[in-house]
Amino acid sequence: MTQMTQATQQKIVSNMHIALPCDAVELVSELVRKLGGEIITQDEAEYIAAPLCEDERMGRMLKGLRLRAEMTQKELARAIQVPQSHISQYEANTRPIPKAKAQELAKLLNTVESHFLSR
Repeated sequence: MTQMTQATQQKIVSNMHIALPCDAVELVSELVRKLGGEIITQDEAEYIAAPLCEDERMGRMLKGLRLRAEMTQKELARAIQVPQSHISQYEANTRPIPKAKAQELAKLLNTVESHFLSR
């Protein structure tokens, strides 16, 4: 392995992206600072792009795919034969999406059912 200068090492690290669970972002940020590192800022504000938490992923995915299909909650509910309130609850992550409905949603929204199921 060749010897790298500190500037080269810093450049490599500055181009690195790390995916973390949502609840770990603050802890890791604090650790980076304690170790002498820095969090890169954008427009004078801290910029940390955390991945979606599992409890947010399914609802956001459903809403995004529904909007891409230019459907209202009511239209989507009618298409999979559930009350509109169920679609609202699915999108708010307050009601789990049953496997059978995940399959219907996937077919209707041209995606895979795993987008709507817990990992």
